Amino acid sequence: MTATRVRGKQSDRKRQRSPRPRQCRADAEVKTKEVACSKRKRRWTVNDVHNSVLKVFVWHVQPNYKQPWCSEAQTSSTSSAWPIRLNGALRVVTNAHSVEHAALVQVKRHRHEQKYVAQVLCIGTDCDLALLEVPHADFWKGLEPLEILPGLPKLQDSVSVVGYPTGGESLSVTQGVVSRIDLVEYAQTGVTLLAVQIDAAINSGNSGGPVVDQKGNCVGVAFQNLDGDEESAENIGYIIPTEIVQHFLEDFLKNGHFTGFGSAGIHTQALESPVLREALGMAKNQSGIRVKAVETAGPANGIILPDDVLLAVDGFKIGNDGEVAMPWGRVAFNYLLNRHYPGEHCEMQVLRREGSPKKITLQVCLERNRDLVCADAGGPDATAGSMLPRFLVTGGLVFVPLTMPFMEAAFGENFAEKRPAEMPAELLHLLENGHRRCADHEPLILTQVLASELTVGYSELEYEVLESFNGIQVRNLRHLAELLDGSKDTYLRFGFVSKEVCFHRRTAYRGAGSAQGHAGLGIHIGAEHDPRGPFSAVNWFSLGIKTDML
Repeated sequence: MTATRVRGKQSDRKRQRSPRPRQCRADAEVKTKEVACSKRKRRWTVNDVHNSVLKVFVWHVQPNYKQPWCSEAQTSSTSSAWPIRLNGALRVVTNAHSVEHAALVQVKRHRHEQKYVAQVLCIGTDCDLALLEVPHADFWKGLEPLEILPGLPKLQDSVSVVGYPTGGESLSVTQGVVSRIDLVEYAQTGVTLLAVQIDAAINSGNSGGPVVDQKGNCVGVAFQNLDGDEESAENIGYIIPTEIVQHFLEDFLKNGHFTGFGSAGIHTQALESPVLREALGMAKNQSGIRVKAVETAGPANGIILPDDVLLAVDGFKIGNDGEVAMPWGRVAFNYLLNRHYPGEHCEMQVLRREGSPKKITLQVCLERNRDLVCADAGGPDATAGSMLPRFLVTGGLVFVPLTMPFMEAAFGENFAEKRPAEMPAELLHLLENGHRRCADHEPLILTQVLASELTVGYSELEYEVLESFNGIQVRNLRHLAELLDGSKDTYLRFGFVSKEVCFHRRTAYRGAGSAQGHAGLGIHIGAEHDPRGPFSAVNWFSLGIKTDML
């Protein structure tokens, strides 16, 4: 069963994907079972909660993924945040989209005038959460961390959204009730995770602010809402439940960075047809879903087979509609996988026809859910949520990985809606139907050709999908660089989906030393966006690749 797909307000800096939800705007030795909460000796008052809500000021420098040696103009935004006590240390929680591409982050307390510089410790793009550190003792004097309420709120529970939305400078509070708990597509990366729907207004700038119950306990984090023009929707906001927040925090404590949520890499079909259930050998008292495909590079490949019937996950029986019963309601079975960390094993019970149908219990080591056209720009070897632009230039050909940030830079933030004419069908196919051939597979795109004598006849090429180099299938950007570095062939042949580009090795060598295009026509791989610089200037580094090769 597919999760609820919604569309929501987005930051004026954020990308847009139809029909995905969008974030609410921002104004222009591990103890992992309990991650946050110090016990209180007194009941919290409304003022206590208000005093613990912070305003975040961020200056962003976004990379240009189409021309990755460039950066966009610096922009600024504001959002909300709140303090927690994490394994004895005081930290600040906000949204990932509030601090992405940050050159400078500052936080300010309620009814205080001074801003303090904060450092980004961890960004969890899949769940749209970020963890900050404020290394100033004065900032923390008298500031009480909020308590994270374990579990999920109940339907009709009263909640308050506290933060600094647009329309003023002072603290704002909106109230409502919990109206739904379901899987929702998170706008930051398009990953489907648990979310809580409320009818309290979540406006621009509320991003990252706490949502609290009547006792002042944090029950979630405000992060996105539904557009008012979407089917006459009004006051439909979404909050990240504390269950997801705790997963993110425990992940950081375990690994020192965000690793994501578990996925098995299988595609399923509901079995509401009695004829299909009978054909698959299911008994009348059995329920489950058909496995229609297993991703070649996925963790379940070779363990789960197509036409297996998935009966249960971690002991929870799956209905014919693909849902499982939880104490708070029914939800798609993917929720059970999401509760695991990548690298953890999940127990799955399947019905397999090997002569006569029989039940088999399997253990699958889960991996992070990653689409072929990934929201991460860092590539297969990078940590989750990496936004570093990467590229390779050789013989005047500029190659970049095919990622969501590149698609937005090349075709606009709303490319999924408008489907611009200049967007090739090959890219659309990879975006919607592509699967990894191997674990480190990423598609490469010829984004442009730098004009020179060397590239005569090729200068009009752009947005071509690279398939091979000298007859060898290319896995990713690093692999292409290795192939180029090790090639001794007379001709350098780049095979694309619809055509081929060929250079003579000697000619390419002369071109590499010329001053054509950007930094000559050599190879540069791994331009890194450095958030520590005052203007986040692009720094260059080579990964063992000679810039004067060829």
